[in-house]
Amino acid sequence: MKPMQQLIPGQQTVKVTSAFRGYNHNEIIADGDMYDMMNMSGDHYPLLSLRKKRGISSFDVENETPVPLTGIHGRDQLVYIRGTEVYYNLVKVDGLSVSAAAEAQPKKIVSFGAYVLIWPDKVYFNTADLNDYGSMERMWPAAGVTGADVSLSMCRGDGTDYDMTEITRAATAPDDPNNGALWIDTSGTNDVLKQWSEATAEWVEVATTYVKISATGIGSGLKEYDAITISGFESVSQDPKVIAQVDALNASNIIYFCGDNYIVVAGLLSESQDQLADVEIHADLKIPDMDYVCESNNRLWGCKYGLVDDEIVNEIRASKLGDFRNWNCFMGISTDSYAASVGTDGAFTGAITQRGYPVFFKENCIHRVSGSLPSNFSIQTTMARGVQRGCWRSVQVVAENIYYKARSGVMVYDGNMPEMVSEQLGDILYSDARAGVLGDKYYISMMDANENWRMFCYDTKHKNWWKEDSTQALGFGAAEDELYFIDEEHNTLVSVNGSTGTEEPDFDWAAEFDLTGTTYQGMYDDPKRVRNAKYLSLFKIRMMLDPEAFMRLWIKYDEKLYEYIGERRGHDLRTFQLPVIPKRCDHIRFKITGHGEARIYDISRIMEVGGDG
Repeated sequence: MKPMQQLIPGQQTVKVTSAFRGYNHNEIIADGDMYDMMNMSGDHYPLLSLRKKRGISSFDVENETPVPLTGIHGRDQLVYIRGTEVYYNLVKVDGLSVSAAAEAQPKKIVSFGAYVLIWPDKVYFNTADLNDYGSMERMWPAAGVTGADVSLSMCRGDGTDYDMTEITRAATAPDDPNNGALWIDTSGTNDVLKQWSEATAEWVEVATTYVKISATGIGSGLKEYDAITISGFESVSQDPKVIAQVDALNASNIIYFCGDNYIVVAGLLSESQDQLADVEIHADLKIPDMDYVCESNNRLWGCKYGLVDDEIVNEIRASKLGDFRNWNCFMGISTDSYAASVGTDGAFTGAITQRGYPVFFKENCIHRVSGSLPSNFSIQTTMARGVQRGCWRSVQVVAENIYYKARSGVMVYDGNMPEMVSEQLGDILYSDARAGVLGDKYYISMMDANENWRMFCYDTKHKNWWKEDSTQALGFGAAEDELYFIDEEHNTLVSVNGSTGTEEPDFDWAAEFDLTGTTYQGMYDDPKRVRNAKYLSLFKIRMMLDPEAFMRLWIKYDEKLYEYIGERRGHDLRTFQLPVIPKRCDHIRFKITGHGEARIYDISRIMEVGGDG
């Protein structure tokens, strides 16, 4: 009779995992890494624990049509947008509204001192005075005004009018002029205003001349050195030179003085005049369209790629110093606005400020602006992996470094060359990323190729990734030591640490470990026999479970389905033992699932060496 094969007993070995290093979705992973997980956290690293319970704020009551949350921004207090309404510190900014059009979502929100600026709507409000709000742009009048309501005259820089009856306009100079007499010299191609100087006995050209534009309300809301665009003027004169002088006002102009009912701009007007009744006049403080904006050193910076007024634009711009409304003030002084074209191809994909310098991204390059004045601003270009298109909300600063989602993965940029930090996420391709920062943690929500959403947390201090759940976050905002995000699927405002809102109930969690590469495989010198094979025989899990919580252990041999091993319910800190029926295999995976609060201190696996006798 043929003898029965028997498992030959062998030496026991113990494998202990006491440091849990996070998510690592690659084929070969180290002990302590988890191939997959759900709702786990490194808050108590090296222990394995659950993420904190979130706080959920819902604004839609029963039977009410949901109003979408479309923007969020963090500063000293939280800013968020619900439909067309803007809220600051949970208080509605009465009177201020934004567009609800789909093409205007989601909103880009940036802080500028006490102000909060919202794009692409180009509106603002003052956090210190919620009654101070409105459009960044100033359009006068909104629907045009008839020319009969507007008058033009030559004036001094302070807005006082010249007495045109006392000014000679001729090709030859007046005889016997008094000191300070004025003469408009028409002998050249253009008229020139000159003044008689008795001290030098000669006519001296007036370096700068001014035109006063008067109309009810035209100067309201404007101030000295605002840059405005004027259009619609047509001269009532038959004099070609005067026609040219009036037409020259239809351009970008600097306001040198103003009152509620007049503005003063540079120009020469040889004849005072009113406008024709059928002419529409506009005086606009225009804000250029920007793809992305950020604040740096008391200027608002922006970038634009595409068609503007039928011309291709590929530029980086900055507002006037201390004034987010003025982008076209070019007076040759230190407070000027700034504009420069860049030569790199492709659309901009994001912008942020790092260590006081604005940084602009395209998919394949990074533009970094240095300098302190328009005269010495310079743009350095680094050809490197930039922000992936559609991932502008992933650009965040953590501990002075920029983190963002590129096509190949999540990058960190310290100002030199970016480096990838997301190797642990495996070869899954993600897109449409949105991110936020809380302390040293970088939270990112992004979508995979199958349109499944995933929320991850990257611990920049310990360099570990943690996978939380399937949350689709529209955007993030940090305020008062809390990080908030908009849950786009459920249309709720969520606090990551649960400091506000209704605390979420206990949730499911899981951690999957892969034992491949840890010598748990036997020696096959015969298809029917295994010598010196290792068999898993016992689990010891040292953990703490809340009274209502439970955990379950599962094992998968090779690529078969997971097998249920056992369950343990709530208890104070103790060691649970779970025996395993030995099975011969090439590699092993095990996972722990559970529900309710738990904390795992270490996991021991008892191995036995054996073989076919």
